[in-house]
Amino acid sequence: MKKIIGIFVLLAFAAFSFAQGDYEAFRFSQTEISGTARFMGAGGAFSTTGGDFSALSLNPAAIGLYKRHEVTLTPMSLAFSNNTSKYYGNGDFAKNPKYTVPECGLVITSNREGSNWKSWQFGFGYNRLMDYNNALRASAPNVPNSMVNTILRHAQGTPYTALAGDAGLAWSTWLIDTVAGHNDLYYSPFERANTDQNALVEQSGAIDEISLTFGGNFQDILYIGASLGIPIIDYKEKITYSEVVPDALESGLYLTSFQTISTQHDAGGGINLKLGVIYQPVTFLRLGIGFQTPTYFWKIKDTYDREMLAQYFDGTNSKTWSYTNRNNFTLTTPLKFNVGATFLLKKRAFISAEYNFCHYGMANLYSNDYNYINENQAVKDKYGICHTLRVGAEVNLSSHFALRAGYNFKSSPYKLTSGPYNGSAHYASLGLGFKSKYFFADLAYVLKLSKDSFWLYESNNPAVSAVEYENTTHRIVATIGCKF
Repeated sequence: MKKIIGIFVLLAFAAFSFAQGDYEAFRFSQTEISGTARFMGAGGAFSTTGGDFSALSLNPAAIGLYKRHEVTLTPMSLAFSNNTSKYYGNGDFAKNPKYTVPECGLVITSNREGSNWKSWQFGFGYNRLMDYNNALRASAPNVPNSMVNTILRHAQGTPYTALAGDAGLAWSTWLIDTVAGHNDLYYSPFERANTDQNALVEQSGAIDEISLTFGGNFQDILYIGASLGIPIIDYKEKITYSEVVPDALESGLYLTSFQTISTQHDAGGGINLKLGVIYQPVTFLRLGIGFQTPTYFWKIKDTYDREMLAQYFDGTNSKTWSYTNRNNFTLTTPLKFNVGATFLLKKRAFISAEYNFCHYGMANLYSNDYNYINENQAVKDKYGICHTLRVGAEVNLSSHFALRAGYNFKSSPYKLTSGPYNGSAHYASLGLGFKSKYFFADLAYVLKLSKDSFWLYESNNPAVSAVEYENTTHRIVATIGCKF
């Protein structure tokens, strides 16, 4: 029989089970194409094209190409995301529409007549670096594995008075029990049962960056810029997972199903510095390089709640237990750099291309309350160099209208991966712009296609138990602004 002390001991040990891991370091190090409709329509390939507020997040020297003051606002980014998954050969899907305001900015230009430095610029505003709004669903009948097997594997050899995390929850809900005559050996009626498994992952939030940018124009040949970035994290996740034994009563099992609900909220701020140079040796060519220091996030506040519910017999009896962890941690993300080139065609069009580099294995977690040695080693072992290639073009159809198109490819960020579900992504975009002497408006459409994998729980055979999913996101972006 259960010992009531096990329930209270769970509270004492829950504080030592942290929600953060190597994936948190990876998650908060990522950025994605986002910004003004002009920027998005031309594939985000603006690091050397300049004249767009969102380009400052890639290369702050792009501010040196401004000739006039500008105010810009992107009041609409409407995304329709669809994820199709495959789990043990069974297909499922989830849809998630989302509306956001991803950008606003102000650029002030000071022209200097008679000086080699023709102008100085100052910019202030914010840009969305990463949007986490997403939903994933996975399900499969008659799965020859169970989360309980993982729980048992970690629980064996630990006295029930010292169980924590999922093992503590499973003990408190009677999902696992001790073998007669032992206080550290466990069994479960789910141990050898085939179960129907269902999971729903719901994510929301973003990383938004407030930026202060300063730049200059030297004789229309050399453009320089520096930007102080203050990124702000607000991330929420809820995972609902369940297992059901369809023939539990016929098999004589006293447990028929169990469910876990996990919620996580991370919030915090950071700081980084961006430096950039653009060189224009001839009127039709610009070359540039941009560099971003590692971002230092201090005291990210993490709240993690875990609840387990087990049902018995005819479903009228059930038992629930939960715990909450609160922790602060710091995160240093990898440095980033990009190189690019823009070809200008007599002020009627441009074609641009750029390459972005990031080594996710350089991310690092730290806390005064917990040793992240294992998690940081996992970051180095799992994540590697990610290459991003962007190309874009704009053609002025008349003095007022412009047409844009772009393409992005993002390589797999993982060190060890095979097959198509490796985290790589493709982006294709189209855009249309209108401009007058003082006013402009832009519209863009972006299609994202990506494939990746995740696991609902630790497994002895990860290649078989992976949830493989394909993401298709349609995004419409609108921007308005004025020049004066």
